[in-house]
Amino acid sequence: MDSRRLLAAVSFALTMVLLLLLIQSLSAWMTRMQLQQDAAHTLATLRNGQPLWQWPLRQPGDLIASRAFGQATVARDGDQLRVTSLDGSPYDLGLPLSQAVDIVHWPLLRLHAQSDANGILGLIWQSEDQATCLKVDAATLSKGANEVTLDLRQLHGQTTTGSACPPPGIATLLRLHPHLPAGSSLRLNKAELLADIAPALPDTSSAAASLTLSSDLATAQSQIAQWSKQANPPAVPWIRLPADAHAETLLALRDQLRPHWPAALIVPAGATLTAKARVALPIWTSWALCSAYLLLLTWFALRPSAAWPARPWVDLALVLTGPLWLIGGLQWGLHLSIPGVIAFAAALLYAMQAELRLRPWSWQWLGHHWGDWLWPLALVPMAIGLWLLFGHDAVHPGLRHAMTYVGWACLQQWLMLAVVSRRLEQLRWPRAAQVVVIASLFALLHTPNGMLMQLCLLAELWWAWCFLRSRCLLPIAMAHASCALIVESGLTGDLLRSLEISARFFL
Repeated sequence: MDSRRLLAAVSFALTMVLLLLLIQSLSAWMTRMQLQQDAAHTLATLRNGQPLWQWPLRQPGDLIASRAFGQATVARDGDQLRVTSLDGSPYDLGLPLSQAVDIVHWPLLRLHAQSDANGILGLIWQSEDQATCLKVDAATLSKGANEVTLDLRQLHGQTTTGSACPPPGIATLLRLHPHLPAGSSLRLNKAELLADIAPALPDTSSAAASLTLSSDLATAQSQIAQWSKQANPPAVPWIRLPADAHAETLLALRDQLRPHWPAALIVPAGATLTAKARVALPIWTSWALCSAYLLLLTWFALRPSAAWPARPWVDLALVLTGPLWLIGGLQWGLHLSIPGVIAFAAALLYAMQAELRLRPWSWQWLGHHWGDWLWPLALVPMAIGLWLLFGHDAVHPGLRHAMTYVGWACLQQWLMLAVVSRRLEQLRWPRAAQVVVIASLFALLHTPNGMLMQLCLLAELWWAWCFLRSRCLLPIAMAHASCALIVESGLTGDLLRSLEISARFFL
């Protein structure tokens, strides 16, 4: 018996090590693919002479915060964005920047607009480690259609304190600053940055990149610092990241490169670089898949045959497809995929109706013994220990955010421990196998954030064991929310890159 227990313990430990390594490899692979696709799209855009940075302005969501900063209203007007001044004072329209933009080599800002009245157009910009600058009268707006082109190299603005500001170079913030009479509207269609001289592109058919970073992180950072000091840096360098680097290292190096060369072609070691535009699947494809998924959910919801031996497998597949499609399918980026959100919500509704049919439940929300709360919360001191060892000064998350996270934790743990666990029990899987599968699925719901996935795997192993022991859900959800808030407030930026998942992890 002792030898069997020892063998089982060793097998379990090896399984955990293997899963941790697989998670790390999956995260790094997805990150390398994303970086390669980004570089291929950038190269294709430049070769085709298209703007590298452009902003369609057709609906409020195309602006930062989906609104104007100041006394103005924003609304959609056909294929344009209509901004109406309320009192005649200037207002700001923020252009979303997912990264810095290179105004040194792309200095022309072209704005497609139509104005109801004469006015002036200002511009606000900010570079890294510099104060915010404002040029009040960068261009004039004439009544009627306008195609305004600003040469940003000629703009000399002022800071909020009145000191002189140099023209923008590598900008991390861009805002339009119109000034029109009260009641007049400015209709915007598009803004784009252009180059007056097309920048030279690297020869990607050659074997040697402009810069190949070392696999040692400190050495790689030193290479970036030295290379950024060269007199005439190329507008579009070709840079290779180190081989076998973790996802967090790859993205950290990319983020250090972008402030110096926003248009750099950054690819992992060994990856080929060919010009290839990013082509999204037709929107009808996502809607067709979503519709087929909804039909499947409806059909099985109307046929609740618990006696069917394969039903637990079917329920598991149906319940998990929606969340994994949204998150693992990278459908959650700057904008949510509407079909993905619908599939996610439909999966939860299907799980809820299935659980209602299976009452009485084998679990409860509240525990009856102190151990029902103490065991799940045992991970909270560990989270605090990680924060003290590897973290930074805590950032208070706010009461509203904390309460929202408690609700989100309840939903996740209900899905994993009540819904998925019941189906695994129906399949008569051993408890150890149930715990491993639940923890693995919980980790996959945080794809492709490798470090977060690994922490989730280990934490859910413990919480799944606690649930199978006590059948109490709320103590585990509270422990989940507490640990997550500690990690978010004290470890993001150090041990963890962020708590972002899906395509938001790459931003």
